[in-house]
Amino acid sequence: MHVHVEWRRDRDTGDYFETIDNMMFKDGFIYKTVSMKSISAQNIQPTFDELDKFRMPGEDGNVDVASLSTFFANRKKGHFMKGDAVVVIHGDLKNLMGWVEKVEEENVHIRAKISGLPKALAFNEKELCKYFKPGDHVKVVSGVQEGATGMVVKVDGHVLTILSDNDKENIFVFADNVVDSTKVTAGIGRIGDYELHDLVQLDNLSFGVIIRVENEAFQVLKGVPDRPEVLLVKLREIKSKIERRANAQDRSQSIVSTKDVARVLEGPFKGKQGPVEHIHKGILFIYDRHHIEHGGFICMKARSCIVVGGPNGSASFGQFSGLRSSAQISQSVLKTTTLGRKAPD
Repeated sequence: MHVHVEWRRDRDTGDYFETIDNMMFKDGFIYKTVSMKSISAQNIQPTFDELDKFRMPGEDGNVDVASLSTFFANRKKGHFMKGDAVVVIHGDLKNLMGWVEKVEEENVHIRAKISGLPKALAFNEKELCKYFKPGDHVKVVSGVQEGATGMVVKVDGHVLTILSDNDKENIFVFADNVVDSTKVTAGIGRIGDYELHDLVQLDNLSFGVIIRVENEAFQVLKGVPDRPEVLLVKLREIKSKIERRANAQDRSQSIVSTKDVARVLEGPFKGKQGPVEHIHKGILFIYDRHHIEHGGFICMKARSCIVVGGPNGSASFGQFSGLRSSAQISQSVLKTTTLGRKAPD
């Protein structure tokens, strides 16, 4: 195409790049230097397919699935629950297996699988990964495959290959995005135009989220903050589905949108947190899978919560915690688009 391409060494990194009009390319990616302030890494979780695009091929040209483990092990872990099977991935006790006894903030206490060790050992959650074996039936609780269920057919590092219950196709997910489950996706109920987890209008003033579908009625958690109120509602008693997307302001006046992770600051649910599934009239419906009651949903005023990772949130996003899309990554990484390489100072 008569494009002038130079093979030039970058003085900052020492790596060689194909250079066109001072733009540097390598392995199909453009490498750019941008301000860290221009990179948004809040509440972003890359899909397996996105990470797959950034894996480096080996000498034989094939890509090792386990090569994703470096990035996976360094990113922020999800929450662990009592009874989860886990394996240690860092430190002197690496590869030690056990079960979660209790969770305190970022510390997870586990009971080791082998005898002769203390009853409970404490680890930082970043030192652990959930453990599954072929034959386990699981449910995906976060990520692009959220809600899917199936049987684990292969375990490769931190990546699980799952045979989906619905279409019998293989899907790839990270172990931390999965929980043990005996529930089949097809079993999720629906009546008429309404299904589980829909936000619905009951009358001119009342609204709520469907937390259970029964034979001829729905259980609805009303939009009443702090004091949970569940109604048994028949199909004809639902006025409409609320589908309009809304925002609200948290305690620090930061904007809260659906799928943002919010933490409760006061009231009986203080300390609970999870993704915001619905927002209506300044009320948040937060889903916390550790909350056993009401289908995992918590109803709170937005002003009683704070966005995790926001200006006053406690989560740290100093590390590049995720990728929103391959297009955004191409424009925002620091001269080292491929994962696993250290960015220049």
